Amino acid sequence: MKRLILVVCLLLLVACSNGAGPTATTTAPPTAMAGTGAPTAQGAAAATPAAASTTTGASTVATGTTAGATTTAAGATTTASTATGAAPITGAATPTRASGTPSAVARATGTASPVRRANSTPGAANIAPGVGANLVVQAVDTLLDRYVDPLNTADLYGAAYDAAVATLRASGKTPQVARPTFTGDPGQDEALFRQAYLALAEPARGDIDQATLAYETIEGIVRAVDECHTAFLTPEQAEQQRNALQGTANYVGIGVTIQPTAQPLTVGEVYPGTPAERGGLQSGDAFLAVNGTDVTNLNADQVRTLVIGPEGTDVTLTIQRPGEAQPRQVTLTRARIQIPVFRSEIKTGPNGEKIGYMKLYQFAQGTERQVQQALEEFERQGVTGWVLDLRGNPGGFVNTFAQIASRFVEGRQTVGYQVSRDGTRDPIVTNGQSYFTPQQPLAVLINGGSASASEAFAAAAQDYGFARLFGQKTAGCLAVASYFPLDDGSALEVTIEKFLSPKDREINRVGVEPDVPIAPRPGGNGDPVLDAALDWLAAQP
Repeated sequence: MKRLILVVCLLLLVACSNGAGPTATTTAPPTAMAGTGAPTAQGAAAATPAAASTTTGASTVATGTTAGATTTAAGATTTASTATGAAPITGAATPTRASGTPSAVARATGTASPVRRANSTPGAANIAPGVGANLVVQAVDTLLDRYVDPLNTADLYGAAYDAAVATLRASGKTPQVARPTFTGDPGQDEALFRQAYLALAEPARGDIDQATLAYETIEGIVRAVDECHTAFLTPEQAEQQRNALQGTANYVGIGVTIQPTAQPLTVGEVYPGTPAERGGLQSGDAFLAVNGTDVTNLNADQVRTLVIGPEGTDVTLTIQRPGEAQPRQVTLTRARIQIPVFRSEIKTGPNGEKIGYMKLYQFAQGTERQVQQALEEFERQGVTGWVLDLRGNPGGFVNTFAQIASRFVEGRQTVGYQVSRDGTRDPIVTNGQSYFTPQQPLAVLINGGSASASEAFAAAAQDYGFARLFGQKTAGCLAVASYFPLDDGSALEVTIEKFLSPKDREINRVGVEPDVPIAPRPGGNGDPVLDAALDWLAAQP
């Protein structure tokens, strides 16, 4: 089974982003549609990118996979659900996912993440330097074997050496090992790297966390590849990613995703019913400080570490809101967050029209059923138009993307192509049986946090003309990635296929432009994108 997942956004305290699939073996690695991003940031718990159910969520009503909780207020029906209990992916020889920023860390700005220190914590478990070297070599071999474009061992091992040296220097060490001359010969380059790595790591064995050193070295390789669907996940992040895609993830935090595509980092999605929403955080707010510590030059993983903490404790954020001259300070009480994947309600149009609104947080397992139920309820309520809000959606499973698109595309139609390393084109086809009738005019909302499967859906909507797109350009992080576990439980998300729209448009590194561009209002007041969509829907015959 395939996933479109993006790691452009990073779920604060959880892997988003993107991105790892169900537990996999090295012989049958799950793959995903990679897209970035939005949320996942490399080396951090993502959003990313990357996936079935987002791992930061709202304390909205949590229900099973097939049925949401329905409440009625002032005549509006609202359904919020989390994709709990989703079955793991099995049976496919190479399950795949579309990744967008899960999987990988979004590096849209081209700026390198700050190097993390590897100083060990007294009493903490450590690994032998040789084990760390083995992990790095395993990561290089995986990229050489699986990455969609040919890679060179001289480049990969050179990046690995440079990252190891930078990590040691950031940890207060002064490495004295000269950089080897890598030639591109796989066996020779591996031997040279092992020798240099051990010479770097062994002298610092007593006070350097060797696992962190190995992980930062692999992160350096991933940064050199510079593809938003290729990312490294620590064992914790890999587990969080699997849970996220299966809709079973929860965590203690504040309930936002991070968009790591700018410095300082900004808030991506704010989930309803969470401390972040109650504290007034908004998408686009820039992180300046956490509990008084300047975070303007930190990466998403480092910010995440400062924000997390025990349930019931407070964290004070200093944020800069667009359009405001002075920063704000917001104190939030950390709480357990259950990640929502979908909610729906009936909005009122400018002339009193009933408009069916759907917010899809990720293309998670089972969300196609949530969409179907919402459309059925909308029909019973007599709505005259639909809104599908994909803002901040980092992606998810390829199959889920195809199933949701099947609700809006009649017959068996190609809604995208996966292009393999050898140029083989594999069409993604709607099922021809799930087309919903009667159709209503459809507005799709997008922004820079819409990645992977969200971009695939937006591109298909434009190519077939079944919806009008409102908002801002998408993340430009769309490809097919696969999940490859490493020996210690960490994992690599590797881009294995490219993705083209039905009309052969390549969205990766380009993005999807909205039909109706609309910028957010200064100060974040109101929702001009949704307002424009409602106005357009009200004018449709």
